Amino acid sequence: MLDTLNMGGYAIFVWSAYAIALGLAFFLYKRSVKQLKQAEKQAKDLGLITEKVEAAEVSLEKQSA
Repeated sequence: MLDTLNMGGYAIFVWSAYAIALGLAFFLYKRSVKQLKQAEKQAKDLGLITEKVEAAEVSLEKQSA
């Protein structure tokens, strides 16, 4: 088991690469969610989204779950 985790002496490079990739993926996810919320707010402020559209989206989400 330790031999597998050690990865032939390259563990520091492999595990740090995994950590960096996971950290970047998490960062991009959070940033995308933030940008989506900002875009939705901006669209609502401009009148491009109505309550009727939001209600339809919620019902679609419930059906897919």
